[in-house]
Amino acid sequence: MSALGKKLPSSEELIEQAGLRQEIYRVQAAAFLDSPDAELLDFLVENYPFLFPRERQERTASFEKALHVDFTNLFLISTPPYEAALVDESGHLNSGATDRVTDFYRSCGFNPGRGGGVSRNIGLVAMDHISVELEFLAHLAGREENAWRGEDRPLAAESLSGAARFMDAHLLRWMPLLMASTEEDADTDFYRALSKWTREFAFEDRKHIEKILRST
Repeated sequence: MSALGKKLPSSEELIEQAGLRQEIYRVQAAAFLDSPDAELLDFLVENYPFLFPRERQERTASFEKALHVDFTNLFLISTPPYEAALVDESGHLNSGATDRVTDFYRSCGFNPGRGGGVSRNIGLVAMDHISVELEFLAHLAGREENAWRGEDRPLAAESLSGAARFMDAHLLRWMPLLMASTEEDADTDFYRALSKWTREFAFEDRKHIEKILRST
């Protein structure tokens, strides 16, 4: 998604933008959860071709293998994509940083271990994984979209405020560092492009959220 506009969007635009933001965060969450399987890869090639700037856009066994190897090297061997690994003084997973993220989820009615399309995350070591944090923002964007549809401005503002607070207290404190490292170390264009997109979109979205909050 490019610039979100300079003037205050209409109700219809707010609904559309919230829905698009939900989709983007869900796509990013899925892409960082594991190396893309055949179904996800086909979806990404068709809908987000900019993630494949120079690599072949046809799905081949060798291409899938290269993505799997790159994912393993980047996120399972090199830098675990967990907030605690980068911000907690101990550097340990499931530390105090993890607890604070989980508490934030609960305060917003988000349970990544139950339903809502996020039950796949239950196999992760901790719930401060980059995929879960992005899924949480998708959850808030979806709640915001429903609020705009129901003309419930307080709930929309609450959802936006929750996203802003979470980004400031958590995601934007560590995700940019992880994405910069991934861009530098990735062997495939896909993970370089995915990392750049994820970082830049989050900063753009934070500005968008601030703009809407100031108008509500």
